[in-house]
Amino acid sequence: MTNATRTAKELHNFFNNFRTLGGSALEQVFLDNARRVSTPLALPMLAQMGLTEQTNTPFTLLENACGVGVVAPILQQIVKPKVLSESKIVCGDFSEQVVELAKQRSERDKWVNTEVKQVDAQKTGFDDATFTHVATNIGFHVVPDSESALNDAIRILKPGGVLGFTTWHREVGWATELREAFQTFPFEAPWEMALQTTPWGNWSDVNWIRKTLEGKGLQDVNVEVFAFLSRMDSTEYFLNTSGPMLEFLMKSCWSEELRNEHPKEEVLGLLKEFLDKKYGGEGWNVSWIAAVASGRVPS
Repeated sequence: MTNATRTAKELHNFFNNFRTLGGSALEQVFLDNARRVSTPLALPMLAQMGLTEQTNTPFTLLENACGVGVVAPILQQIVKPKVLSESKIVCGDFSEQVVELAKQRSERDKWVNTEVKQVDAQKTGFDDATFTHVATNIGFHVVPDSESALNDAIRILKPGGVLGFTTWHREVGWATELREAFQTFPFEAPWEMALQTTPWGNWSDVNWIRKTLEGKGLQDVNVEVFAFLSRMDSTEYFLNTSGPMLEFLMKSCWSEELRNEHPKEEVLGLLKEFLDKKYGGEGWNVSWIAAVASGRVPS
């Protein structure tokens, strides 16, 4: 098993079993990440897809790899009520536990004309030409068979339908902090956090994305790089929000022997020491850089 395959397997298990790993605390991490990171990424993606406050035409949209829901709640806020009442949104994710959390949000916040269901992005099961829009926010680079996922997203678009997605263009902010911290540990701490875990393609390369979408027959292809900052309130906030990914990295990159010698509690202590020294106990800004892409199925 390659490191990338092992990482993909651990990532799949992480999202499938997050409630047993972190319970309600981890749910809050997902929700906060959606607000601070995923939403700022989804906004320019939706703008590229032509879904804004000025949208006047009803639509049918699939939010693929939806997580706790990002695109759907944005649309509830920005789309005119009349247009929204005539539209349909489907939120889909492979993880049953994540889908359940998204359903709870949908019911609590009364998302209009929104269905939340378990969907495998690699084989969605929807009929051909079902949707006017398919959006995948930070997803293709971690789907095991990303080419199948891309092909299926295009297949289920109506003629003239729009595909939009984001993927990471540079190392994500929390990963930079962990990588630098690992280098200061008093023992060798293996580090491997690739920008993608899928074996197909080069999802961080904007030129590859453009050529691939054009090669799949899409028109009006637009691929841009988008950067923004989010706030880490404190060392404690970083440890709370990044702790689950630290555990994921230790399981995917470290041997069982090394994890027993240096358990998570010790690593968290070393990480806290590194961050307190680097930022003096204050909060800091984290940079995120992503590719934002869109394309249209021929009419």
